[in-house]
This record gives sequence, C-alpha cells and structure tokens, in this order.
Amino acid sequence: MKLRAERAEFAEAVSWATRTVGARVTLPALSGVLLEAADGRLTCRATDLEVAAEISIPVQIDQPGRVLLPGRLLSQLVARFPDAPVQVTGEPDRVEITCGRATFRVRGMQAEDFPTLAQPAEDAPQGVVKADAFARLVSQVARAASSDEGRPVLTGVHLQAAGDTLTAAATDSYRLAVRSLAWEEAVEGTALVPARSLQEAAKAASEVGGAVTIVMETGQVSFLFGDRRLTTKLIEGTFPNYRALLPDAHETSVVVQRATLVEALQRVSIVAMGQANTPVSLTFGDGSVDLQASNQEMGDAAEALPAEIDGDGLTIAFNPGFLLAGLEATGTERIRVELRDGLKPAVLRPHADDGQVDDLTYLLMPMRVS
Repeated sequence: MKLRAERAEFAEAVSWATRTVGARVTLPALSGVLLEAADGRLTCRATDLEVAAEISIPVQIDQPGRVLLPGRLLSQLVARFPDAPVQVTGEPDRVEITCGRATFRVRGMQAEDFPTLAQPAEDAPQGVVKADAFARLVSQVARAASSDEGRPVLTGVHLQAAGDTLTAAATDSYRLAVRSLAWEEAVEGTALVPARSLQEAAKAASEVGGAVTIVMETGQVSFLFGDRRLTTKLIEGTFPNYRALLPDAHETSVVVQRATLVEALQRVSIVAMGQANTPVSLTFGDGSVDLQASNQEMGDAAEALPAEIDGDGLTIAFNPGFLLAGLEATGTERIRVELRDGLKPAVLRPHADDGQVDDLTYLLMPMRVS
C-alpha cells in the first residue's frame, strides 16, 4: 500500500471508524481499523460485532492495498499529527505513516481475521430524515431505555416507520418515552435497535448534519451519512405493547417553568444522596407545587414553586433521577404534567402556548411513600 491523503480528511476518517473500537475485545482484530485503498479512495472500517462503522475519503493512491492497524494507537497518533499531508506506505505487517517531519512505524495486524461487514442491500427499504431532528428524537427517547443486560429487549429503542411518521419508544419498566417524527422520504418497517448504537448514530448525525438515510433490514439497520455508514445488529425479542400503557385521560393538569422545577428538584434531592430509593414528593395544589425529600440520616428538604393547576390537588412521589431525565428531555421553557392520582403513572409533555412543541410523551411510574 502507498497513498497520500489530506491530514484533516484522514484524521476525520480514523476518528469516525474508531468510534466502534472497544477497549476489551474477544478477537484481537476487533481492536483494529481496516484501511483499504482502491480506485482513488481510502475506506476505513471498524466493528465490535454489534456496531460497524465505515467511511470513504478521496486519496492519491500509488499502490492499492489493505492493512489492519491498532485502532486506539492510530487514533491517538492522528490526533497529534501536524498540519501536513499524510503518507501511508508499507506491507500488511509493517506500515510507515509520515506527516510533516513526524514518522511512525506501526506493526500491522492480521487483516484476514477482520470480520466481513454486512453491507445494506441495494433494494432494502430506505427512509430519509433531517439529521438534527433525528438526533433530538434519540436524545429524548433513548434515555428511558434500560441498562440491565438481563432484560435485553428493554435495552433497545423500538423504531416503527409507518405512513409518513417514524416513532421511537423506550422503556425500562419504570418510565416510558415515546416520540414521533415526520420523514423527509418515508419508509415502512420496524426495528429494535440497541440504545447505545442508536445514540452513536445520533451523535454522528449531530456532527455531520444534513440528512440521515435509514435502511431497515431483517436483523440489522444502517444509518447513512453521505460517505459514512453505521450498521448495527438488532435485538431479538418482542418489545412491550407500550401503547396500552399510555393513559387516555387525566384528572389534573399542571403547567410549570421547567428550569425552575429542575433547579428546585436538584436542590431538594440532595438529601436523598447516599440512600437508595429515596423519593421526592410533589404536592400540587393552591397554585403551587411543593417538593419534599427526607432522609433519616441526613435530614429533609422542601421547596415551593408557582404552578398553573387545572383539577384537584394531589401528592405523588417519584425517583428524582428519572424525573430529572424527563424534565431534561422536554427541552421547552414550560412543561405540562398530567396526573390521575398519586398511585398511577404521570405523563410529562413539552408545553407552549402556541402549541408548537415536540410530541414527546414521558410516562413515569410513581413511588410508594410509607
């Protein structure tokens, strides 16, 4: 192999590929990045067997070839390269990388051991969505997914493409987040995507911008960003029928300033630190919401905030971390809390007087207070 590349493009390609390189791998080849030079382009590939990353950039090729280099090492070297063209030369077992006056000789790995990455089928259904909208949808929904690998189905985000809408849902059985988004170009299909993989795709969408092409296939889904691609395996199993959990009515509706509630919740919940499952109680009534938390070892805290309340007053308690996550997900200046009673799930929604808000639904199970 012998090629010459622009430093910025080469660094970006390596950075993109190494996002899927794990620190602990069962197969040594999985810690590497495969560089393949052919037909005037350099393609960088990496995978951890769950997520695969691929990017292609234009380069000047004097001799085509392919090498597998240690991903972390290559990423650290490239990040510190001077501002000069990059030259890569050598055989598969020993590669010389030159940038300006800096020269590095890197021992290559066995390229034959690198797994073949599944390519999206040319005739696979594809949909297109705006990158910023996709990134926002994932940030709002994926936070509700479980981290318990003992229940793998709940560690994923359920994507359903129907008509001209993409709907994402995630739950850890204590909370549920659901959000829909309109397609630029619609597609039909469903996929249960690992939350970690989807968050990686959302991060890429934020970085690249423009539009994201989503390719849904049996067993995998791919996210295309021009010359870049992320492909992830899907989770096997049946996602819960979350629509049956969404309440169709509420008795009390509360509108409150989101930032003010977040700050008060953060202050009050300090006393819950160090004691597991300590809830924060919220009492709604008389034009205010009163927050209270108590810890036998540390004491108690309380704070009251103004609120617009429509309906009967009531008291309900939540896991403060889960409630904070829901408040952060809404992103609007004001939020609406819909309640039935102190023992039934509450629903958080973004709120604006003009109605121009995301259709996010964040359902949160209450905690029992003795």
